[in-house]
Amino acid sequence: MSGEEVQKAFDEETASSVVKELRDSFGSGKTRRYEWRVSQVKALLKAVVENEQQIVDALRSDLAKPPLETVVYEIISLITLHELDDCGFVSHPACQ
Repeated sequence: MSGEEVQKAFDEETASSVVKELRDSFGSGKTRRYEWRVSQVKALLKAVVENEQQIVDALRSDLAKPPLETVVYEIISLITLHELDDCGFVSHPACQ
């Protein structure tokens, strides 16, 4: 770093609170339900689609990843997995 102060996303107390909340959610069994997991993937997909350009810019800036490579390997692959699951190809009874 060139003397710049690193900006923290959140402090230790906030991080501890988030970890506790996530552990409580996991412990409740909420995350085991197939429907809940699908809703999380859909939310992730929506966030990726809405922020595609920011993702492309960040990977270009941080990793020098070309935009086409980012779109093909990071974004389209997520969309494809989601669409395959909608068709029933990815779903498996053991995952439900």
